[in-house]
Amino acid sequence: MDSPRLSDRQLQAFQHTMDSGSVTAAASRMRIAQPGVTRLLKQLEHDLGFALFSRIKGRLVPTPEARLFYREQQRLWQGLEHLRDSARRIRQRELGGLGISAMPLLGLTFVPDVIAGMAKDHPDQHLRLSTFRSEQVVEDVVTQRSEIGFSLLGGQDERLGASPFTLDSVCLLPRDHPLAGRESIALEDLDGQTLIHYEPGDPSRQTLERTLAEQGIVPRSRLEVSLALQATRLVGQGAGIAIVDALNARAMGGSDSIALPLQAPLTETFYLLTPRDQPLSRLAEEFVQRFRRRFAEVQAG
Repeated sequence: MDSPRLSDRQLQAFQHTMDSGSVTAAASRMRIAQPGVTRLLKQLEHDLGFALFSRIKGRLVPTPEARLFYREQQRLWQGLEHLRDSARRIRQRELGGLGISAMPLLGLTFVPDVIAGMAKDHPDQHLRLSTFRSEQVVEDVVTQRSEIGFSLLGGQDERLGASPFTLDSVCLLPRDHPLAGRESIALEDLDGQTLIHYEPGDPSRQTLERTLAEQGIVPRSRLEVSLALQATRLVGQGAGIAIVDALNARAMGGSDSIALPLQAPLTETFYLLTPRDQPLSRLAEEFVQRFRRRFAEVQAG
C-alpha cells in the first residue's frame, strides 16, 4: 500500500476530535460545520486504511489504532513547534541576538553579571540566558538553540569545542561554627561534621567523597541538595557546612556564613562549549572575551 497522503485539515479534524471527544466541539474549534469534520475524518480513515472511531452507546470512542496514531501525531506537532522555535532563534541571531545556556553553578550568579554588562553596551541586542543541567546545556549547543554553553561535561560531543576552566573549592561554615575562627580548613577537620552534600552523580561530590575516603575521613552526611544556592542557604541557617566553589561562595554567601580556603586544594572543572566547525558571531566573541576577563579577575581575588 502506498504511503497515505494526509492533509493538514484532516489532521486538525482528528486532533480536535481526539482532544474534545466530540465532532461537534471539533467543528466549533475549526469554525466549520459538523458534516465537514465528519467528511474530513472519513477521508482520513480511507487514506490511513484503518478505522479511527466507533460509536458505543451514542459516544464517539477512539479505536486502539487511533490512539497510537494520535501519539505519533503529537510527536509531529511537537517537532514542528521545535522547528518554528528554531527558526525564531535563527532570526534573532541574524539580527545580532545571542543565546547562552549555563549549568546552575554559573547560570544563577556569574554569567548574569557578565550579561548585564553586555546588555548595557548593546541595548538593541537580544540576549537570552537559559539555565539547565549540564546534559541539556550540551544538547542546546549541539542543536544550536544556544551559541555558547557552560557545562560540567566537556568532550561529550565531537561537534563541540570545549575550553576548560578550573574553580577552587572552599569550605562554607556558619559564622558561629567552632571552625569558623581558623584561617583554613583541613580535610580531617570535616571528620564527624554535618556536611551538606550535592546529589549523587554530581562530579564535585564524587571528587570530594573519593578524597575523603582515601584519607579515612567520615563526615555526617544527612543533608543533600542539587544547587549551591541551596547549600549556602542551609549553611547560613546553621544546618551544617558545605564544600562549594569559590564563585558561588562569594556570590551567595551572606553575613551569617564564612568561606575558608582548604589546606588541601580541591578543584572543579567546567567547560565553555561552542560549535566546533563554525565561527562565533561577533556578539558571542565579545561575550567570551568578557567572560574570560571577568573570570580571571575573580580568580585573582
